[in-house]
Amino acid sequence: MSSPLTFTDAPPSLAWLAYRPGSWLALIAAPLLLVAPLLGAFVAAEWARAGYVVLVGAAFAAAVAWPFGARRRPGPATELAFVALLLLCAGYFAIWRTDQALLFPLLAVAASLAIRRRWAMGVVGSIAVTAAFAVGFEAGSLAAAVLVGFAAFAGGAGNYLVQYYVALTRELDRTRERLAVAAVADERLRFSRDLHDLLGHSLSIIAVKSEVARRLMPSDVAAASTHVAEVEEIARDALGEVRSVVAGSRSMRLADQLANARRVLGDAGIATAVTTTDRPLPITVDATLGWVVREAATNVVRHSSARHCTIAVAANDDEARVEVSDDGRATAAAAGSSGVGAGAPGSGLAGLRERVEAAGGEFTVGSSPSGFRVTAVLPLPSEAGR
Repeated sequence: MSSPLTFTDAPPSLAWLAYRPGSWLALIAAPLLLVAPLLGAFVAAEWARAGYVVLVGAAFAAAVAWPFGARRRPGPATELAFVALLLLCAGYFAIWRTDQALLFPLLAVAASLAIRRRWAMGVVGSIAVTAAFAVGFEAGSLAAAVLVGFAAFAGGAGNYLVQYYVALTRELDRTRERLAVAAVADERLRFSRDLHDLLGHSLSIIAVKSEVARRLMPSDVAAASTHVAEVEEIARDALGEVRSVVAGSRSMRLADQLANARRVLGDAGIATAVTTTDRPLPITVDATLGWVVREAATNVVRHSSARHCTIAVAANDDEARVEVSDDGRATAAAAGSSGVGAGAPGSGLAGLRERVEAAGGEFTVGSSPSGFRVTAVLPLPSEAGR
């Protein structure tokens, strides 16, 4: 499927026009509005007037083109250029007392581009009202007053809106680029978190079973060989899990992780009690709770001297909860992994916190004289939304 077309995908000439309409779109107004005064001066052989009109056109060009140079925008310098244009037009009105209906729209267009955005439309409106009164009183015609006032306001407002929407489009393009960078960073974080959780769990099991096999080797070679074979199988499973993470196809089931946790904790000599719920859980909730059980069990094996561990899963109409508690003393590594205490946060329980909070849930860890507890609570969708 092709990606949507953006200004940056257009040919260079079209991109230039799209991003800089003010400089060329506004400059069109100069020949349209100044050709009549210039021709009138030539016909009347008023060379000073003709030169003055050319000077007005040059001042207008500077006022509307300056804000669109490299890294420039309306500011004090462009506003001074507009003031110079305003004074030139006032001098033209005072000396020759003609062509007001043409110069007021020119001023409005210049104001919409040379004045900073928060003041531009106010200045454009003031010019439009002034033009309507000046031309109306001079011509003695309400229609002429309305026509000139509308022309001045439409010219200024049109250029203002064009520049506003172009600036908005640029900001949207920049936002899209920032979101793309953030999405890549989030995907890298997700990948590294999955890899850590998978390998941390599998390596913990391998370490426990290897230690058991070493202890059994002198007295029970057959049992030790069984544990060594299981280590080999777990290593292969871990390799498959890593490949599935790379392929983006890793699935996590709470029931599987409860069974794995019971086996791992049992191999480590930790008596385990598991209670669960018969209520079916949404796939995303089930997977997130599975990650919690997996990492919390690994945390118990690696960082506690527990003898008993309890894993409780419960659910009601509003939320699902898993709690993993043990009677061991939490070590500094465990506290650091959870972000508790003075230690620097690790990537184990800290990664779980990110998973649970990303799913809209709450994740808490805590230690007490009686042991260590990890709790995750996830909201459940209503029956109507399932």
